[in-house]
Amino acid sequence: LGSLLSVTLNIEEVAGLEVAMLKRKIEENLNGKLYLWGKITGTTQDYLIAYYIDPFDEFPEKKYYFTTTSNYVLKAFPSLSDDYQNQAKKITSLFTGDPSFFAYNGEDPDAANEEEEDPDAPPVERFREIHRLAYTVNKIDHDCAVVPRGSYVVDATKRVINNTYFQGLSYNSANELRSYLHFRKPESLQALALLKRPGILKSSDFLDSIEKDSPKDLWVVNYSDSGLESHLRNIYWEGYGFYSVVNSNEFGGAYFGTGVPNYDIFF
Repeated sequence: LGSLLSVTLNIEEVAGLEVAMLKRKIEENLNGKLYLWGKITGTTQDYLIAYYIDPFDEFPEKKYYFTTTSNYVLKAFPSLSDDYQNQAKKITSLFTGDPSFFAYNGEDPDAANEEEEDPDAPPVERFREIHRLAYTVNKIDHDCAVVPRGSYVVDATKRVINNTYFQGLSYNSANELRSYLHFRKPESLQALALLKRPGILKSSDFLDSIEKDSPKDLWVVNYSDSGLESHLRNIYWEGYGFYSVVNSNEFGGAYFGTGVPNYDIFF
């Protein structure tokens, strides 16, 4: 992904994240692997995001963890109320890199900290940057996370699982948007109906195709200079990149960016 996104983790970030992932896996006794989701840059420090997929879930949903680049300790995202999600949608400024930051409306952080110094007082619950980060990561993943067509199948118990027989996309199909599917629970009526159909599904259309995303030019797909990989980029979330090796089951994606979308695409 380095050549596709022009951004990579530095040596310190790689080492710190690997250790943090190992600790989190042991502490929670996780059965599967933790994977790098990406990096969201802040004005003072950056966030590194990892995720875990429970291999026994009906659909491979992700659980996210974050750490800052000043303290490599992975923490799970908090849950989000509807009110917090609505607040997060309205913010267009850059991230600061401080999970506890809350002064989006001009509040005085020092004055608020003085109010919270009373050890007997209950903790003040308020919308903070960590809530915005959780919303943003989920939104980017919903809009961008993709897999090649045919790389996942539905088994007899209706579980969506990795297709061990997947041999990759052909050279011609790797350059077509219809060859890539959203890696999320289906939302289109066609995909939902197909997923509910009894018996084993032979079709891979139980996931939504990115070809039907709006606006029409939301995705850009092309070959690498060598022609051995296809590269996929999202124009709205400009930091997202995905690659798929032609005639191979190797593929992957990540986000490296500000966490602020390209609003100009809709004008």
